[in-house]
Amino acid sequence: MKSSAQVSKNAPILIKAKKKETKRIKVAIEDLIERILKIIKSVPMIDELPDFYKELASILVDSDELKLTLGKLNGTLPVLSKIEREYTKKLSQIETPKEADKLRRETFGRVSSIIYKQNKNLEYLNNIRGSLREIPSLDYKMPCLVVAGAPNVGKSSLVKEISTNKKIDVQEYPFTTKKLILGHLIIKRKFDEIRLQIMDTPGILDRPMSKRNSIELQAILALRLIADLIVFIFDPTPSSGYTIESQIELFNEIKVNFTKDGKIDIITVFNKMDLAKDSEIEYLKNKLNLNEGDYFLTNALSGENLELITSHLLNRYGNLND
Repeated sequence: MKSSAQVSKNAPILIKAKKKETKRIKVAIEDLIERILKIIKSVPMIDELPDFYKELASILVDSDELKLTLGKLNGTLPVLSKIEREYTKKLSQIETPKEADKLRRETFGRVSSIIYKQNKNLEYLNNIRGSLREIPSLDYKMPCLVVAGAPNVGKSSLVKEISTNKKIDVQEYPFTTKKLILGHLIIKRKFDEIRLQIMDTPGILDRPMSKRNSIELQAILALRLIADLIVFIFDPTPSSGYTIESQIELFNEIKVNFTKDGKIDIITVFNKMDLAKDSEIEYLKNKLNLNEGDYFLTNALSGENLELITSHLLNRYGNLND
């Protein structure tokens, strides 16, 4: 409404009205088209993303619904352009200044109606934008450790303790972690440092893949597509709420399906050493057929023995910068 056209002061009132209202219509519609295009372009084309991002986005967002919504929004652009042409032509043919004001109001009314009908689509895009923003930004040149296990076994505590990400929410109840959370692990050496990515994943239940929900599927996706090393955490105590047998079944499933014929290793962590009885640790060790040096015994909450894991990682990735 503040837009004004360059018109000579001596021009007839009718000419002034025509130019002023034509300018207002042009500015309003062009601004709306520009904003709608910006919204459309701000949503990534899921089909063109790398596999990990594409599949994760598809878990978080219904791809078909997203395409349909973007299509509907994109369909408003030619309609708005048509209205601009239609009313610009009508304005050129008016005979009184009052007609110019009337046509501008009529234009704004039609445009408002079109935008109002897109309200649901705009709200949907705004909501999914929040979901897509939660996708972690990976550096494919840097090794990525994926921490996995049943819910409430201490995955988040471990990642929070050894990584740069100190904002991870740690609670005493399961399913606190509902998304993939990325941190960085920096291991300092005498003259340099080794940088690794470490990903906290939601807890996975021991059940068929078809019954796993979208939260669990995020963890499965990370294991399948981005893990250079899998850190599997056990809780030998009853405190997690998940039996040793179910945790072992999950461990075996991950070992069989995601270690890619030995190309990706899996290291085993027995957590909650402060709560675990010797008999519980021994039972789990025997069930997995492990020797003393085949697993790490830790208390992720206090940080006890986590330096053993970082020392192992230093040995493993020691020539990373060579």
